[in-house]
Amino acid sequence: MNKTSLKSGLLLLAALLVFAGCSSVYDARAALNKGGWQQIVSDTRDMNAFPERDQTLVLNYRAHAKMAMGYYDSSREDFLRAWNIMNHGKGGGVSSAYFFSERQKWWMGDPYERAFNSWYLGMLYFEDNNREDAMACFRNSIFVDTGDLEKGEYAADWLPPFLMRVRCYLDRGDKDGAKMLLDEINRLPKEPANFDPQCPWFNLESQVESNTVMMIELGQGPYFTAGGHHGSVRQINQGEYSESFAEVFVDGQSLGQAYKIGDTFYQAITRGGRVMDDILKGKAIAKTAGIATGAAAMHVGRVLMTSGGSKGTKTAGAITLGVGAAVLLASLLMNAEADTRGDVLLPGETHLMMANLPPGEHKVEVRYFDNLGRELRNMRQTDIPLTVPEKGDASLLVRSNPQYQVPASDDWRAMDPYANLKK
Repeated sequence: MNKTSLKSGLLLLAALLVFAGCSSVYDARAALNKGGWQQIVSDTRDMNAFPERDQTLVLNYRAHAKMAMGYYDSSREDFLRAWNIMNHGKGGGVSSAYFFSERQKWWMGDPYERAFNSWYLGMLYFEDNNREDAMACFRNSIFVDTGDLEKGEYAADWLPPFLMRVRCYLDRGDKDGAKMLLDEINRLPKEPANFDPQCPWFNLESQVESNTVMMIELGQGPYFTAGGHHGSVRQINQGEYSESFAEVFVDGQSLGQAYKIGDTFYQAITRGGRVMDDILKGKAIAKTAGIATGAAAMHVGRVLMTSGGSKGTKTAGAITLGVGAAVLLASLLMNAEADTRGDVLLPGETHLMMANLPPGEHKVEVRYFDNLGRELRNMRQTDIPLTVPEKGDASLLVRSNPQYQVPASDDWRAMDPYANLKK
């Protein structure tokens, strides 16, 4: 092997490494900025167009976008499909991830991302008056948000599924079950970064008196970047947004300010470490050592081959050069960069408003404010339809920016999102 062909081989393999290791998943946030929720629905029509390792994440993107446009039935199908993979699947690409890029693994989501998947699925079942399946989804959301308690890991403390499960218990007349969950909530640390301890609906009396529950999402959720040695450290970044709280009006009358019951960034940074983090650290160390060792061996080999020494010396030089090249190639192919895929469509916060409203049709208005109390007029939402039944709960899920469309009819909920799109 001459020096030219060796250098060409190194460059070719390095290029292949860049192509295989750095190809990124679908950029949902960029698509959202470009064309709104409709852009995501359109882009993700053909799930087979995406690598198998990314399809679970893309399914969550598509389901979220459909839900945001009011296509609840179709959204529920996608969330359920993703739910089955995230909760029952074993994934794939794990062995490749130990040496090549961690992105070779199927995306299965962090605990908070799996919790959101179950939570949205539960909300869609709840909207469809399927309380039993909704209750199961909220229970699973709590379950996947819980670590190994015997090892002293985190307990579930994301309140939205707890409170919706309370509503399910009350809908079937089980006050004891509802009280049990409320007692769990009241035993949690009163951490303002996670939820507002002054929220008035953490007791059975206020829950029984309410027949309307509104979940209001604010801002942009966290996202991941790679930092540290060879990008081996997965960094969690806070999403940036200006909205701080919301005020709710029904038929022109203010119900007051909604209360924060969930912070996505807080959930992301308190869910414990990953087994892969230690593996990536080891890969980064091995990669650095391997590159240095391989390059040094190649240098020694070249010196021996060109030293003018005996035939044996030149042979030893060729062997050393070959071994060094092999070590260098292996080290270059080793990808220690952390997986930065994540569900970037999640909100930054979840706020709650509960009320007792007369049965019938109502119009809801939501106004959003910054941390100085100034209204963000461009985010104001008006004429949101809300139907309060004679028995049971009315529910509403809205978002500040980008806003959700709330379907005004069953036909809208059941509509095919692709009926009017060109193939």
